[in-house]
Amino acid sequence: MQSQLRIKSCDFENGLCNWAQDTEDDFDWIRIQGPTPTVNTGPLKDHTTGTSLGHYLYMESSEPQEFEDKAVLLSPLFNPTYNRTCIFRFHYHMSGKQVYTLSVFQRTMSNTKGILLWYKYGNQGGRWIRQTLYISSSKPFQPNFYQW
Repeated sequence: MQSQLRIKSCDFENGLCNWAQDTEDDFDWIRIQGPTPTVNTGPLKDHTTGTSLGHYLYMESSEPQEFEDKAVLLSPLFNPTYNRTCIFRFHYHMSGKQVYTLSVFQRTMSNTKGILLWYKYGNQGGRWIRQTLYISSSKPFQPNFYQW
């Protein structure tokens, strides 16, 4: 199983775009092209370019990962707009037998997980799915991706 995601302001074609791997998680998101290494668990191509030459992030949740291991991707710090609402769009692809949970948390302090904004559990089919979140905050914040 893999979970993949694309961030609208970052298509991962030139790296992580100031997104970072959490150093306190169990494993990392991986930037790849083309199909995922485990057959029949992920996309054959990137969402943005629509080709196998495009890049996206994925994480492997089958072996050697264990139940409740997590991979955390930390966003850059976002500043709220004048009306304190930000539109956060991303695409995800969750397929395979060992799909657990993909979550987005809103963190305003660097040492906390933050509040849960959204999550999906289990196999969502073999397609990219677009998700839009409306995030309200009066302080700078980070929407962070957790996979476990």
